[in-house]
Amino acid sequence: MITRQQVDQLLQFQNGRYLVTSCYLNLDRTRVSPQALKIRIKDLIQSARHSLQGKSGTHEQRQSLQRDFERIEAFVQQDILGNRHKALALFSCDGEKFWQAYRLPRVVRNILIADHAPYIRPLKVMLAQQRRYCVALVDRAHGQVFEIYMGEIVEHKELPVDLPRWASEGGQGGREERNIERSYIAAVHQHFQRVADAAFHLFKQHQFDALLLGGHREVLLDFKEHLHAYLRERLAGEFTADPGRTSASEVLQQTELIERRIVADHEQRMAGELARNAPSGRAVSGMAATLAALRRGEAQLLLVEEGFESPGYVCRGCRHLSLDAATCPHCEQPSEPCADVVDEAVALALAHNCRIEHVQGATPLRDAGRIGALLRY
Repeated sequence: MITRQQVDQLLQFQNGRYLVTSCYLNLDRTRVSPQALKIRIKDLIQSARHSLQGKSGTHEQRQSLQRDFERIEAFVQQDILGNRHKALALFSCDGEKFWQAYRLPRVVRNILIADHAPYIRPLKVMLAQQRRYCVALVDRAHGQVFEIYMGEIVEHKELPVDLPRWASEGGQGGREERNIERSYIAAVHQHFQRVADAAFHLFKQHQFDALLLGGHREVLLDFKEHLHAYLRERLAGEFTADPGRTSASEVLQQTELIERRIVADHEQRMAGELARNAPSGRAVSGMAATLAALRRGEAQLLLVEEGFESPGYVCRGCRHLSLDAATCPHCEQPSEPCADVVDEAVALALAHNCRIEHVQGATPLRDAGRIGALLRY
């Protein structure tokens, strides 16, 4: 998984001599076959080669770019066959022996850019939207705590409980003394508390966004009484599991099912809020109104439908964005065509500390121009 620290490291890589190639690839096999993906990647690289032919540079600089393209193509062709993730982010500068490859948990638009610094805007947006989950599996004899972030899972704790022998073997063996029963109940509650404490320790370390519980319903009812109030506030779902037997891949699968529901509900809620607030002026919708709100610094939350692109114009001097070819009203320089003004709008939102949410599927945003913003005031 890619972390914010790794993005910061990419930001620090600046090169004045050689260009850095940044490549983002959508590998969603649900819509496109592996063979079609291979063709798409070849076309993307061929287009990049063509657009860079006119750029000046030394033989070494051009050779560095050529080797970047070759390495990217070879890596992707192999990756299509061997992995099932949704997207890739690749960064290469052969002249400086620089190479970074990251597998991404959500689709991205296909981009290939060569510049003096890595192009990380899509990564920053993705990281801002990713949720970190803690999953606690628990029964009366086992406890496991997992962390899930950007499609990867890490187990942090496995906590077997020290139960009386008769209890772990499934019965009292004819013993009916109340002190044995009390010892068993106390041991179970101490075990629950250890698992709850392990989850809270992980929260203090990484500030996860949501807590999920796996186990059997009657056990989870008792276990929840031991959770810290901060964790109860973040409890987002439960699923049936057998701690000690449920594999990490099964935990990840269950988490992804719950996450899809959480994300879909959140996106519907945000898009609905925008649609309700637009008539009163507390939100705007459509490209022109959204660009105006971003320019004025009024946007608090930018909502964009996943995959939405639109041509426009940008002033290279002050980054003024518009839908029409015109002289920039600020610096009076002519605007230049921009293949995707949506991507530029996202950059403007980041510059103004505006939150960004990409929504998928049919939401009220689709009828509102596929882009909009909730306003600060």
